Parts: sequence; C-alpha cells; structure tokens
Amino acid sequence: MLSSSAMSKQTLKIGIVGAGMVTSGSHLPVLVNMPDVEVAWMCDRALPAATSVAKTYGIPGAFGDIKDCPDVDVVLVATPVGSRSSVVPAVLERGWHAFCEKPFALTLADHERYVREAHARGLQIGVGQVRRYAKPTASARALVRRGLFGPVKRVLAAEGFHMRGTGRGTGWHMNDRSAGGGVLAEFGSHLIDQTLFVLGASSADRVRVRDCAQRVHLGLELASSMLADVTMDDGTRVPCSVDVSLLDDLCMGIFIEYESVTLRVGLGFEDTLSLVSKSGEPVTTLGMPEGADSPVQAFYLEWKDFLRQCRTGEPSAIDAASVASTTAFMDGALTVSGVRLQADHGEELVEKAS
Repeated sequence: MLSSSAMSKQTLKIGIVGAGMVTSGSHLPVLVNMPDVEVAWMCDRALPAATSVAKTYGIPGAFGDIKDCPDVDVVLVATPVGSRSSVVPAVLERGWHAFCEKPFALTLADHERYVREAHARGLQIGVGQVRRYAKPTASARALVRRGLFGPVKRVLAAEGFHMRGTGRGTGWHMNDRSAGGGVLAEFGSHLIDQTLFVLGASSADRVRVRDCAQRVHLGLELASSMLADVTMDDGTRVPCSVDVSLLDDLCMGIFIEYESVTLRVGLGFEDTLSLVSKSGEPVTTLGMPEGADSPVQAFYLEWKDFLRQCRTGEPSAIDAASVASTTAFMDGALTVSGVRLQADHGEELVEKAS
C-alpha cells in the first residue's frame, strides 16, 4: 500500500470484487473515465462474469479468488452483504482501502468490527450511500442544520410500489436472506440513510428502534414498517416512522414535520424539495443549491470524495463511521422483528417463529 503522500502524486489502482449490475452499470462507467484512476482487475467467484465485465470495460485482469489478485490501492466491495464477513477482512489484510456498496453491514457488531480493523491497519473504509449526494437530500440536510423552520416534531419516510411478481429467478430482491436480500437491506438501507443523513444523525447512539413489522413471502421479507426515536443535535428525541415495501404503493418521500409546515424531501435525483402546509396543500418548491442532479454525477462525486479520503486520511461524506446510525437502525429493526443473525457473522439468517 502506498503512503498518503505517495498516493497523492500517483494514479490510484482500483480492484473490484463483485461483477454484478451495480458494478457494470453504475461504478465502472464512472471509474474508467476518472483522471488518475486505473481499474486493474475484476474478481468474482463466477469467473466468467468477471471476465465478461473486464472485457467490456478493457480491464486487464479477471480473477475468481481474491487471493490471486495483484496489489492495488483501493478495492470496491460490491458483493451481497451476506458475504462481507469474508471479503472485507480479506481486502483489509492485503493492505487495501475498502469502498463497500450499501448496505455496509446488517449488524452493528459487524459494522464496528470492519471499521476497527481498517483503522488498526491505517486504512480507509467507506460506504456507497450515493443518495447522500442527491440534490433533495443534500439541500434538505443544509436546511435542517440551519434550523430555519424551528425544531423538528416528527419524521415520516416511505418508499414502495406494488411489485407485479414474486418469483425467485433473478434480481436483487430474489436473493436469499444469507445474501442480504429483501426490501429492508435494499430499499430500506437507502431510505433510512437518507433520513438520518438529512437529520444529521450519524452515530449509532442517535437511534433507538421501538417497533418493526415485516411481511415475508417465500422466505424473503417484502415489506417492513419501522418506528424509531432519533436524537437531534440539541438532544431532543424525534419520532421517526419508516416504511418500505414491494407490495404496496406508498406516498414516497421523507416528510419532516415542523410546528407550522412540513418539508418534503424527494427520494430521486430529479425529484424536488418542497414545503407542504399542515392541511397537506403544496406551499412552494424550494431551490436546491446542494448536491447532484443525476446518478452518474452522484457516483462520480462519491468516488471523488472517497479517493480524496484515501489520499489524505480525512473522512469524507461517506466514511463508514458516518453510516453507523443506518446500520444501528437496521440491526434494531431485525432485532425487534424477531429476525436475528447467527453468530457466524452473517453467513446465514434465521427467522424466529412469531
């Protein structure tokens, strides 16, 4: 591994573990066009998949085992969260900085273990929470921090639509629980992180989950409804309701209620930031000076931020420590719903009888 001073003067070599859709469709189009970056290899236990993606993007190496991969500076870990207990330590043991796709971990114990191992080796570790860079999210965070509308009274967050089929063929939501599939890990990790990021709650002790109800089909959870208390900067606790679903069409957005008005934060990059009256009538659409207006720009910004963190050692907006509250929220939801991880650090999830 290069020192920070050496890294600041040289092209950074990137390795990628996981040849799935998020790698080929989102990360690689950005990485192969970034200055001072060289994607050195692809690694996937399905070697033909790694070889195919490497060929498409002109990447020189393709491997089926991380033990065979040559040294790089930074590794993107884009494997299912259920595999992280073996992949992340292997990356850190090689002396490589780690940038993990969301969700970072399903338990706070695993989250803290990865961060602790990285820090012990003098390495940087980050999380791909790309929605933090979306214009509605970034601009709402700035407004909340300035306290323009007074103290927050309540927060409602929802993301959901009616999925037409529940087959077990392909797609992220068809993964087994051992791989981290299900709506809480996929949609929920984005929505929870957006909400907590806007509220400025980053540490695990800022979140306490009180209730979680889940609807499960064919062994996968397809809807989760959660209630938590989030501690604001001034020490007040704000009730926060989060609903994610592949079964129901929901009124999507993050709704931050104040005494006299509600701030609605859109979820997408092209969505809006607006004020709604207590009676539910639109008041005005707000300008959004902060953040990215497209996924491509957001992926670029998060990589730029994290590579700067690797070069300087200064935490970025997606430093893993700043995502601890998101993992704590998910961990708490799994705990109170009766779904717990086994002691083998994420190899298999078991559901208790309700």
